[in-house]
Amino acid sequence: MYNRRTGDSGLSGFWVTGTSKKGKVKKILFIILYSLFISEALMAQGTPETAIKGRKQQVYMFGVATSMNDSLTIITDLQTVQAYVLPNGFLADRSLYSLQLNNYMVGKQQRENMTCAVFFNKNKKKAEKKYQRVRKKFREKHDIIVRPLGKDMFRFEPEEWTQ
Repeated sequence: MYNRRTGDSGLSGFWVTGTSKKGKVKKILFIILYSLFISEALMAQGTPETAIKGRKQQVYMFGVATSMNDSLTIITDLQTVQAYVLPNGFLADRSLYSLQLNNYMVGKQQRENMTCAVFFNKNKKKAEKKYQRVRKKFREKHDIIVRPLGKDMFRFEPEEWTQ
């Protein structure tokens, strides 16, 4: 804290090398704590080799492409993909899978402005249950046309994870 009377910020003894034992101890403690903080931050990030080691798993996924301007919704078949699964249960680079579907819609189907989403699960039965539930929700809406997109027309390709 700054002292107006003396003009001392309180840190002058800390930064200036002096002969006082107290000042040297403060400096050493500061350096130790600072280095621990930096090393902890670097370890939390991890390296791609250690982060993905043993995490590539078989997942079951399907995609949905819909547009707010159109009554058409396209749902892909349930597919098996080898993908990296993070410890928190999310797909690594999961946006790339919806981007694959979006690129297919724009390139092959000539459908602009489609919003694409990807659903996945490591358990096949849970993935099938989610697939049926999503299809049912879209089919219940009478103004929406649901068109399936078969595996022969579109397949998700495994993505290499970049951290």
